[in-house]
Amino acid sequence: RSGMEGERNVQGFLCAYLSLTPLYLIAPETELAHGYCDLFLMPDRKRYPEVAHSYIVELKYLTAKGTQAKADRQREEAVGQLRHYAQDGKVAIMAQGTELHLITMQMRGTELMRVEEISMEEG
Repeated sequence: RSGMEGERNVQGFLCAYLSLTPLYLIAPETELAHGYCDLFLMPDRKRYPEVAHSYIVELKYLTAKGTQAKADRQREEAVGQLRHYAQDGKVAIMAQGTELHLITMQMRGTELMRVEEISMEEG
């Protein structure tokens, strides 16, 4: 339970922080492919047509005592989720004209363990 609350706290902070930039429209808990991505950063192409990148961010949170084995399982889960979300037709519309990046962020307690860009394909 504390892991879920910790992830929501991180998600809320990131959403507030990322909202400071006018370049992106931040969409938390966007429904994609029968799931909910943690954050979708969609460029505000009406005001900033030069923005060339969009992002799907999947957050994972471990308690401070979380094991490396659990961290590894969470990472694999995040990779699967990101690749699955990227296949949704809504993503092609929302990211139109931009390069889509799949990002996983993993926290352990108050420490950032990992930030990683995931490729669209397995391998």
